Amino acid sequence: MKKLVFGACVFCAGVSAAPFDTCPSKAFLVQGNTATMYGVNLVSGSYTTFAQSVGTNNKLNGIGFSVHDRYIYGWDYSNKDIGRVGKDYVLEPIMTSGFPDTNFYVGDVAIHENAFYVYKKGASLGLYRVSLDEDSGDYLQAQRVIDGSALNLNIFDMAFAPDENASLAYSVDSNGNLYRIDVSNGTSTNLGNVGQSGTFGAVYFDVESNFYISRNQDGHVFKIDINNPANTQLFAYGPLSNTNDGARCATAPIIDDTQEPTIDYGDAPDSYGTSLSANGARHHIGDLFFGQSVSAEHLPKAADDDNGISFLTNLETGYETLISFTLSKSGYVNGWIDWNGDGQFQAAEQVISQYQGVAGENRILVPVPVDAVAGDTWARFRVSHNRDIAPQGGIDNGEVEDLKVSVVASSLIQNSTSWKTAAFEDLWPQKGDYDFNDVVVRYRVTTSQVGNQVVRYHIEGALIAVGAGYHNAFAIRLKDIARRDVDEAQIELTIDGSQHAGSPLEANRNEAIVVIFADTREMVPVQPGCKFFRTESGCSDIQRAPYPFEISIPLATSYNANVATSAKVDPFIFAVDGHYHGPFVDQNNGRGWEVHLKNHEPTEAFDSSYLNQGDDTSLTNGYFQTSTGLPWALIINAQWDHPMERVDMSSAYPQFATFAESAGALNATWFENPVPDYQHTISNAAQN
Repeated sequence: MKKLVFGACVFCAGVSAAPFDTCPSKAFLVQGNTATMYGVNLVSGSYTTFAQSVGTNNKLNGIGFSVHDRYIYGWDYSNKDIGRVGKDYVLEPIMTSGFPDTNFYVGDVAIHENAFYVYKKGASLGLYRVSLDEDSGDYLQAQRVIDGSALNLNIFDMAFAPDENASLAYSVDSNGNLYRIDVSNGTSTNLGNVGQSGTFGAVYFDVESNFYISRNQDGHVFKIDINNPANTQLFAYGPLSNTNDGARCATAPIIDDTQEPTIDYGDAPDSYGTSLSANGARHHIGDLFFGQSVSAEHLPKAADDDNGISFLTNLETGYETLISFTLSKSGYVNGWIDWNGDGQFQAAEQVISQYQGVAGENRILVPVPVDAVAGDTWARFRVSHNRDIAPQGGIDNGEVEDLKVSVVASSLIQNSTSWKTAAFEDLWPQKGDYDFNDVVVRYRVTTSQVGNQVVRYHIEGALIAVGAGYHNAFAIRLKDIARRDVDEAQIELTIDGSQHAGSPLEANRNEAIVVIFADTREMVPVQPGCKFFRTESGCSDIQRAPYPFEISIPLATSYNANVATSAKVDPFIFAVDGHYHGPFVDQNNGRGWEVHLKNHEPTEAFDSSYLNQGDDTSLTNGYFQTSTGLPWALIINAQWDHPMERVDMSSAYPQFATFAESAGALNATWFENPVPDYQHTISNAAQN
């Protein structure tokens, strides 16, 4: 008779808790310093609490489900010995012999034999086996298979594959290496890397030998092909925890079709990731959904409840389509459209990202790419309480809706300029050091038009250098375009890969002025020993690459192509309020100070009292030039290396002064004839 110990009491097996009735499809998860037992649906990552406490005030770890008697076995931290849990979810301590005086957190019950294995690395520890077979001669006697220096793995759980003839367990270490462990002799084999790292405290198998690992830090569940570890997928979004351990009946399928369905699937063809075998998009249904209702299904396409999303306008290339969706309650919406028609949702095809919708109707404009393939294609929309989810994989709330849509080709025309470099000297109205590296920006302009009407400006580029001690903003004016004619709500500005929050369109103006970099001095890092960004000798190697930007400016009212040309994109700098900017500038009215290209008038925000001071002769010779015609701003229609710090432009490029003073009549290619070593050389990749 097996003896079980409960404190000072001894119970015989006849009064022990009953085993589980079946081999469950759900996985078991134990978390917390006082063990709480959960049931996890691996299909969706949803979980329910089976027992807030399993009757111990300490941890239960290294758990495994026995297919031999349908109990859960694990390591009981209170007694430093094994215990078991039956259908009442109460831990029964078991008295064994032969274990070292320590606690184990890696363990599982074998399938090929009725035995429990635990592991802990270290020369005095290792892999241990204890028989759970009451008829065996070594029943409840722990024996070390191999010491923990010979089997030295940084693992946090293990699981046996569902093969009754094999003694093989599997685990993934913190670096993402998949190990196969032969418990008969304690040898291990590194099968390759799964492409993920972290603490994988709960691991499971299903009946088809798919291996699942749950990461403590974020709850992400990954599905691994043990024969091809590189083929690892993010499978579901589960619960996170600092302490995690899992067990599962490895001979059970992960879907129990004898129970009522609880999962909503998509309806698109399976190339998009729809079925479970394709790691399709799926949600555990609840009170968050699109439209009026959501229904569950065991398999995709068994129910059609896509009633919450509609396209109010055509999907016409180069234009925007208006999408309406209704939500039962607030949630995050993500959406994808297969623009190139290749039967997959690519990351670049995400059209809605982490949009926080409200209960009721929501509307959002989505631009249709100019190069979208005309014809039928598919769109996928997912709502959940999670902000950032992929087009595939399971999640424990919300709904997925797939829609077949049609893209229509339009007559959109796009015209792009060559790459340009805008360079500014910020000591105006004084000539100063005249090194033209205070703000250097590389950019190009693309206009989109239908017929002869321009409907959008698109500007991309990078902040190349900041050689200024003063705080300057970099902005662009769309000359002859009224602010009211810009579709402000749909402007998109991205800087260094991050979406800019708020509108870059300057408020309280009649002119359309967009501020790209609000303070160039503040945004760039300055390394020790360097005062500026990419203008000093010896500093480039320790400084980061230029800051890329991209801005799309749709027009609410289209303009004739003869008016809204790319030449109307007018870059300039202005002083940032609240910072000293030289003796001529009122720091409380920094915005009133601007530097523009030669003969370009300032904006409506400019303070004209700054004109004709210092070396400036704007009122007599034309805006922003000296008496000899030298400018404070340049646009070079070519790849250009700006002067090093405090190197006068005329020293770096000797032909420049003649070019400027002749109004461009002489030395038109001055920028092709530099003095060696006086310029900051920038690679093509950095500029483009």
